[in-house]
Amino acid sequence: MRIELYTKIILTLIALLLAVIAFKPLVEPTPALAQQNLAAFQFTGGGGDLWAIERNTGKVWVYIADRDSTDVRYLGKLTEVGKPLLK
Repeated sequence: MRIELYTKIILTLIALLLAVIAFKPLVEPTPALAQQNLAAFQFTGGGGDLWAIERNTGKVWVYIADRDSTDVRYLGKLTEVGKPLLK
C-alpha cells in the first residue's frame, strides 16, 4: 500500500513538471532571431537599392539590385553627418 501511494505521487509530480515545461513557451515566448541580428542596422533605400548603416561602427553598405544580379558594396564609414565617408 505504501509503495503504491509513493508511485502515484511521483508519477503525478512528473506529469505536473512536464506540463510546466510544455506550456512555458505559450506563457513566455522567445523572440525571433532575426530581430536580434538586425537590431544593429538602420535600413533605407530608393530606386531599388537598399542601404544599411551599422549603428555601432558607422559602416555603410549598399545592396545594388539590377535585373541580372544583386551586388553588395561597402562604401565606407560615416563619421559625421554632412562629411564624406571614410574608406
